[in-house]
Amino acid sequence: MRNKVFQAISFKISLVFSFFTIVIFMILGLVINQLVIHHFQDQDRSQLEGKVQLIQNLLKQYPENSVELPQYLHDALVGHHDLIVQVERPTGQIIFSSMPSAFKSPIFKASSPTNWLEWQIQDRSYRGLVEHTATAKIIIGIDTLEHAHFLKEFRQQLLIICLIGTFCLMLLGWLAAWKGLKPVQNMAQVAEGISAQHLSERLDVEHTPSELRALATAFNDMLDRLESALEKLADFSSDLAHEIRTPINNLMTQTQVCLSRKRDVAAYQEVLFSNLEEFERLARMVSDMLFLAKAEHGLYLPHSQPVDLVEEITALFDFYDALAAEKGMRLHQTGSGTVVGDPLMLRRALSNLLSNAIKYGQPNSIIKVNCQQKDKDTIVSIENAASELNPDQLSRLFDRFYRTDSSRQRTEEGTGLGLAITKSILDLHGASIQAESRHGKIIFTLVFPG
Repeated sequence: MRNKVFQAISFKISLVFSFFTIVIFMILGLVINQLVIHHFQDQDRSQLEGKVQLIQNLLKQYPENSVELPQYLHDALVGHHDLIVQVERPTGQIIFSSMPSAFKSPIFKASSPTNWLEWQIQDRSYRGLVEHTATAKIIIGIDTLEHAHFLKEFRQQLLIICLIGTFCLMLLGWLAAWKGLKPVQNMAQVAEGISAQHLSERLDVEHTPSELRALATAFNDMLDRLESALEKLADFSSDLAHEIRTPINNLMTQTQVCLSRKRDVAAYQEVLFSNLEEFERLARMVSDMLFLAKAEHGLYLPHSQPVDLVEEITALFDFYDALAAEKGMRLHQTGSGTVVGDPLMLRRALSNLLSNAIKYGQPNSIIKVNCQQKDKDTIVSIENAASELNPDQLSRLFDRFYRTDSSRQRTEEGTGLGLAITKSILDLHGASIQAESRHGKIIFTLVFPG
């Protein structure tokens, strides 16, 4: 529990807040203390300068040997018990001294460049003025004991105020941090309620503090991606079950029919050949799924080398020419281009696209393949006439087992993973692929960055 408190952000913020508060209070205390001391010094100096002028006037009014002068000087100090005065003749004769013991400091015997002095006798501290005239030397000072007592009490009270203020500000800082981090707690509560079955919850970005808005937005985007991924996973699981169920049902049905009665060797061979086709279809499906799994986890690393796309496309045209001729299609290639990648994997990707164009293209049409260099990128487009697709169909065209018809009946042989494999191969090569449907044509555009 103690470690949790020390690791809390609110505690750390309040601790830093308190540290800087103490530093500020210490600086303010020192400044205020110096201002008070300076105020006392100015006040004492002003008072002493006034007394010096009074003593100078008395010295002018009475002759040097007047017996009345000490009495007048004594009367001038009435009501000022903290003042001390000593008047000396230039010869060293002391005319008047209100407290002789206070003027025994060696500081008066040494020549001082300033007339403002501070000295200490036993446990008493004094500050005063030394004024020289033609007829006398005036030393006047003031006892700073009361000032010292005041400063001592003032510092104690200032310390108590600073400690109380620091504690209050520390508490207020913790409350402010706790209140400021309340949206984080709300975000945590929302996150706790999110599971694979409940991904619809989202953080309220509008009422989130600006400092946490980017985090809330990123969190909501992550949930959107997770929800989309789970939906695709669910669709994939459903499609996978359907794809595997069909050949398995075929195998079971054919085997049950074959075993229902005795047959000759030719009948058994025919059933085995039919089952072999279904096994081959299952093997292709498993192989394609294994390839996709490895490709998505980066386990297939292409052996990069320069690949002449014209040579690869020409070789594929020779392979698919007879299949295209059965539907009255013609294959046409223009342009040129060279990319860096794995020749076998790139040939497989292009083969899937050409096979898809022949299977689902309209008969007696032209399949056009164009290669071009744009800036440093190499762009390959494959165009064929086909039924138009809506944006939702185009966005899911590269999903596994996705098909544009709702009947789920495949009129062509295949595993339904060709376009998904093509996209994975291009992702491994750092390339991108997009599908467009316009004016009765389907156009696949591949972009290989330079």
